[in-house]
Amino acid sequence: MPGKTKIWYLQNFNLFDGLDKESMEALGKNAKMRMSKKKEILYFPEDPSDTIYMLKEGKVKISRISAEGKTTTLGLVGPGEIFGEAALLGQDKHENIAEAAEDAVICVINKNMFQGLMDMNPKLQRKIYKFIGFRFRKVEALLEDLVFKTAQERIESFLKRYVQDFGKKMVDGWMVRPFLTHQEIADLTATARQTVNVVLNDLARNGFIKFSRRNFRVLNNDWLTK
Repeated sequence: MPGKTKIWYLQNFNLFDGLDKESMEALGKNAKMRMSKKKEILYFPEDPSDTIYMLKEGKVKISRISAEGKTTTLGLVGPGEIFGEAALLGQDKHENIAEAAEDAVICVINKNMFQGLMDMNPKLQRKIYKFIGFRFRKVEALLEDLVFKTAQERIESFLKRYVQDFGKKMVDGWMVRPFLTHQEIADLTATARQTVNVVLNDLARNGFIKFSRRNFRVLNNDWLTK
């Protein structure tokens, strides 16, 4: 894929705002584009952690498997975000699974090259470490949900974060498209598909949301802040 196209993709990452032309060209030269289909595994636990991933299109699910074989979803990565960032903290092997939740367009770059770019750009370095801190706080919030909230509360909490992370504010409320399947929401919230179905239908019946396979809409913004 031509370098110009890669630079166009990378210029649309907020993390790279203010990066000088020479650094952007170096990033474009060393990054590679990757197209991943839905459900494709990008890396497994114990795979070498030597690459930084920058998501341009689609969504990626990050999960962890316990010693007992139980899978816990830690979150969804959206366009404009990086993942595999633990490599920048000295982690030699992945601890999580990264799976394309939708067809995705990803820029990948060697962690040493990316670290060198950060070393030359203190502003970028501050942005990256701030982002990593924010990611850790989101994971902590998710784990607190799993421990302290009921199934219904977990589903509603997830839906609110999902709208705020991936939605677009419209004149008559928020909208996210496309929407997830009930089974995908169940997997992301450690609940049952039937429970997701009940919660969604109750929210729709009470006038808070409207949903279909194509989109999810918030009809009452007060629900987002409850």
